[in-house]
Amino acid sequence: MAKAVKVAFSERAEDQQRLRQVGGSIVFAKNGKAQFSFPSMDHYREWQRLGAEEYKRKVGLL
Repeated sequence: MAKAVKVAFSERAEDQQRLRQVGGSIVFAKNGKAQFSFPSMDHYREWQRLGAEEYKRKVGLL
């Protein structure tokens, strides 16, 4: 089974929508801070790829 990947929480709605789209979730660390959690590195990379596409569309490169 793939190891979960956790990264810093983002308040941006677009980031949270992509998180849900790739099957991730918001979890809380032992210190009480929110984090994004992805089931695997592949899910995390897909989230990053979608973010890059969104940025390119925003600036007119796509």
